[in-house]
Amino acid sequence: MRDNIPQRFSSFILHPSFFILLALCAFALAPLTAPGYFSLAHDARHSVYFLRMFDQSIRDGAWYPRWAADMVFGYGYPLWLILAPIPFFAGEAFHLVGLDFVSAVKLVDGLAFLGAALTMFLFASRVLRNKNAALVAAIAYAYIPYHLVDLYVRAAQAELVALVFPPLIFWAFHRLAETRRVRHIAIAALAYAGLILAHIQSAFLFTPVIGLYILWLVAQEGGRQPVVGGQTRWFAALRLLMPAAGALALALGIAAIFLLPILFEQRYLTSDPLIGGFFNYRKHFLNVSQLLSPFWGYGYAGEYGNDQFSLQLGLMPTLLALVALWALAQTRASRASIVFFVTVVAATIFAMLPVSASLWEMWAGVVAFTQFPWRLLIITTFALAFLAGAAMDALGEEARGSAPALAVALLFVTASYPYAAPQHTEAMFNLQTQMEFEVKYGELLGDTIWTIERPKTSPLVEQYLAGEKLTRAVALDEGAQVETLRYGGQSVEARVEARAPARVLFYTRYFPGWTAALDGQPIGIEPYGEQGLILARVPAGTHVLRLRFEDTPPRWLGAIISAISLGIALAMLKSRKG
Repeated sequence: MRDNIPQRFSSFILHPSFFILLALCAFALAPLTAPGYFSLAHDARHSVYFLRMFDQSIRDGAWYPRWAADMVFGYGYPLWLILAPIPFFAGEAFHLVGLDFVSAVKLVDGLAFLGAALTMFLFASRVLRNKNAALVAAIAYAYIPYHLVDLYVRAAQAELVALVFPPLIFWAFHRLAETRRVRHIAIAALAYAGLILAHIQSAFLFTPVIGLYILWLVAQEGGRQPVVGGQTRWFAALRLLMPAAGALALALGIAAIFLLPILFEQRYLTSDPLIGGFFNYRKHFLNVSQLLSPFWGYGYAGEYGNDQFSLQLGLMPTLLALVALWALAQTRASRASIVFFVTVVAATIFAMLPVSASLWEMWAGVVAFTQFPWRLLIITTFALAFLAGAAMDALGEEARGSAPALAVALLFVTASYPYAAPQHTEAMFNLQTQMEFEVKYGELLGDTIWTIERPKTSPLVEQYLAGEKLTRAVALDEGAQVETLRYGGQSVEARVEARAPARVLFYTRYFPGWTAALDGQPIGIEPYGEQGLILARVPAGTHVLRLRFEDTPPRWLGAIISAISLGIALAMLKSRKG
């Protein structure tokens, strides 16, 4: 029998808990509606400047931008080779309908925050089979301190968007275990791909937990399956692994547009600045007091536990997780889920403490890109939120009603509401202020393998600061003159007048994908100098020289695989077998 999707959706959004959830989330989101912006939050300015450059590339004809033209003092950097695209496409959509960049960023943040609460409500209501308990889980997910840290202290937009997907992934695999229906394979694939395309670090951290959850579902099925035709229960349960593996493979296919270029082209980027020095994970393990302290600050990550912002688990979710564990014997419906998520919390806490350092060293070449072990708080946020709802379910019938659930939800809001307070600051966001930001703080920089030394300035900086038209190309030889005619996020066009063959230097970093055309005919380019800038050689005469950032074979192949995989997933959603 097929699911009645419209009926299920209606029962979901028409339940009173759904409207209570929306109302309670409004308190946390209210600061986003205030004028101005909290521009001193850790990544707040990055998000706005990144979106501005993303828009610049879109308007210059890029259907999937990869190049951020104004990074590295105007030399540019293939930013969206390594940053997942969903937050930027979402922000660009809002900008194209009329919002300024700051408003678009704030709207994406707010919708991500609300979306995470809604997907947790969906997952917990299915597993706990109690929408009142699911309300507590959803409010816990929204108001757990680290979620508010991501929103108002770190302004970590990609991580905020990523938090939408874990509950949806777990819901989809839970439903797949229950029904074995094709549509749940598709939903699981789309949700996991969404996590990858929102924030690659979050996907990396969550993937082992997702894998363990699938194995846990298989084990659960092994205990429930009857012996049929001589098959063992475990053999019957293992049939779940095939559709689950298919969902994961389909997800990788959907995300190939992002993953394939990383696989083949990240080798052209220098990773040391991303994982060395301050970003060395060995300096950022937590101590137990940080996990329990109610301290709230707006400073930056420190080293060896001297952080200037909160990295706490949260008192209420921790207490409710302990309640769920204490009440384990009183429940049957959610007992196994409580054990699973308590184990996840315990293992994750262990992994954030210095005692786990030897395990990190075993995988140092991979986990180094995590940068901060405390990023694992995204996992405890998810697991503790579910356990908060499970505690209500485990305490028995009296605690499962709407009144106790509402009371606990209000306690969550009351306890964490003081944390929903950004530091609003006046700021302007344009090319001049971006360059001031780059020069003053040494931010928005990155290196390629053709870079000998990271620059501290460029010939373009003064032009940016003065608001002048940029001179994007110059002649390196006497007897030649170059005039910049036009430049955009993905291209530069210049007029060259040369009495003899000449070299033209573009103030743009060399990277695979850059192509040049002289009077409409392709010509070769090469990296030049200690900054690895683009050099073109032109013959004598008057010419128009065009430089454009195009897709490479890995990018095209990734796009084709993603399109095919997405088409398969959408077809599976409509399958009558679903």
